Amino acid sequence: MRISDEGYIPIELYHEAKDFVQRIDEDVEIYKKIKSFSNTKPCLEADKFCAYWILQSYENFPHALITLYENKNEIDDRFGPSDALTVIDCMQFRFKSYYELLKANNMIED
Repeated sequence: MRISDEGYIPIELYHEAKDFVQRIDEDVEIYKKIKSFSNTKPCLEADKFCAYWILQSYENFPHALITLYENKNEIDDRFGPSDALTVIDCMQFRFKSYYELLKANNMIED
């Protein structure tokens, strides 16, 4: 996301950022539902990221959303659809990667 020298944020970037946050919101909700209805292998880091997201703890770290957004394609590219055994595996990988990224940048607390 680029902001102009005048501090103006183009509306397209605003919509893109809003869509990104909404996608994670939806993914976290789906993840919670799948975990509640099925016996999935535990992934502590993925669960911690979901708790972080649900509690909106990213508000305590102003650059957390930007960090996630800027790295989302790299994270998704590391784990392609052919590697996923199930949807939950893919979601756990993504959330675990988000957690590790935030942890490495001191943007998440245990």
